[in-house]
Amino acid sequence: MRFLQVVGTKGKGSTSTYIANILTAAGYKTGLFVSPHIQVENERISIDGKNIPDDVLARYMKKTTVSGYFRKFFQVAIMWFHEQNVDVAVMETGMGGRYDPATELDVMQLVITRIGMDHMNVLGDTIQKIALEKIAAVRMKGDVISAPQVPEVSTLIKTTAYLRKASLKEVLPEDIKINEDRSFSYMGISNVMLKNPTSLQYVNASVAIASAMGLRRRGFNITGDAIKEALEDTFLLGRQQYLEKENVLVDGAHNVDSLKFLHDTLKNVYGGKRKVLVCAALKDKDVTYFNDMAKDQFEKVFVSQMEYERCFKNTELAAIFDDEVETVLCSDTEDAYRKAKEYIGDQDVMVVFAGSIYQAGEALDMLTK
Repeated sequence: MRFLQVVGTKGKGSTSTYIANILTAAGYKTGLFVSPHIQVENERISIDGKNIPDDVLARYMKKTTVSGYFRKFFQVAIMWFHEQNVDVAVMETGMGGRYDPATELDVMQLVITRIGMDHMNVLGDTIQKIALEKIAAVRMKGDVISAPQVPEVSTLIKTTAYLRKASLKEVLPEDIKINEDRSFSYMGISNVMLKNPTSLQYVNASVAIASAMGLRRRGFNITGDAIKEALEDTFLLGRQQYLEKENVLVDGAHNVDSLKFLHDTLKNVYGGKRKVLVCAALKDKDVTYFNDMAKDQFEKVFVSQMEYERCFKNTELAAIFDDEVETVLCSDTEDAYRKAKEYIGDQDVMVVFAGSIYQAGEALDMLTK
């Protein structure tokens, strides 16, 4: 079994899923390990797009020899992939890279998604410190694929790759062509129509294409048709997911970078729509950008909370908004949606859920029963 590792701050789950689906479409039995899950724990471990069955997950959990929620699932994934004779496993890291269990694997390719400010209490209080923790996973003479980065991060990646004699392919924004019909083209894969056609997903999908091209050079038989088919067939839960019937957009954006990408989508894709926001967040996430978004995009904000010890109370989260932003305190996700619908009535107003991947899961559970 061969491994790919995906590190970064934003887009790891999406990019990992795109890469795994490309490998499956190319005929390789492919395992995928991601975190966190959106709706059910089984989403964290899958083979060729099929989640690990409940009974198998329970059986392997009893066999784990490590502590910690994340590491237990990681160990289960490795055991199940070996049992099922997987050809390739795509392993998403947790928050860092230096101490991630996947960094201990013999990885043939490291994929670095966009690095930004998150988990500052653990990884460091500057983007350079955070980047160093993640790019510590670069191997000697390894293959590295990188998403577009801010200049200081790009410099660190280039320097690390040079010192470790690793090959580096950087995805550059100017090389990604966005077409008028919202399809995109990159590295000769043309007119790809994503099911989640947003600015961030064009980047994530382009990184997946670069990864596939790198694997080609290693001898993998991956055709352009397989790449395009896989990307167009991939649907990403809770990633700027628009539910047309309900006129609801659900996104797990939970830091400044991801909220800026969401803001871009709301302006450029749904700019003509009236909107309200339902938000909740964990205390270790910087979601202060909500205030800028609210003043620009939302006519009312419904401030919610979740039953997690690390979650902001609604009153705490409401304090990030200026007085000019109209906020409504809500007890939970269902209460927030009910109050938002009462406010909207028969009007054509979009409800946007954002601030936490956990709230995204709660919203989808509620809306797709």
